[in-house]
Amino acid sequence: MCSRRDWEYPGAEIAFRGAVSVVSLFRTAILTFASSSEGLWQGLENLLHHVKAEWERQPRHRDPIFARDRWRCAVPARSSRRNLHDHHILFRSRGGDNARDNRVTVCAWHHLHGIHGGRVRAWGEAPHGITWELGVRAGKEPLLRFMGDRYC
Repeated sequence: MCSRRDWEYPGAEIAFRGAVSVVSLFRTAILTFASSSEGLWQGLENLLHHVKAEWERQPRHRDPIFARDRWRCAVPARSSRRNLHDHHILFRSRGGDNARDNRVTVCAWHHLHGIHGGRVRAWGEAPHGITWELGVRAGKEPLLRFMGDRYC
């Protein structure tokens, strides 16, 4: 894309590839936001402004679990701020509730592959009374055990 005067159209092209139904839906959305005198690029820009405005109108996440855990993965020796999940220490399927002391913030990898994959075990009360076992293996001791953030 070249930098040009305001009155000139930009010298670029946006290509969108996907399933025919998705491309058709996307094109229809762009056309909906473009007036008859505007180009498709202006329709795309209007659509993006609309999506941004709708996103900003949504209420922020009010659950205090993420704020309590400082928006970081609570697994010891981990501090990821990306792809955070709200994990129930005692699974709801085993009688756990939604109380704050039964929930902790963990990253997606530790939640899905670690805890639910059987490699990480956690029990106790959040936030500081959780015992963590990392490197859980069948018939053997875990590789690491932490109580809160202290190594045992």
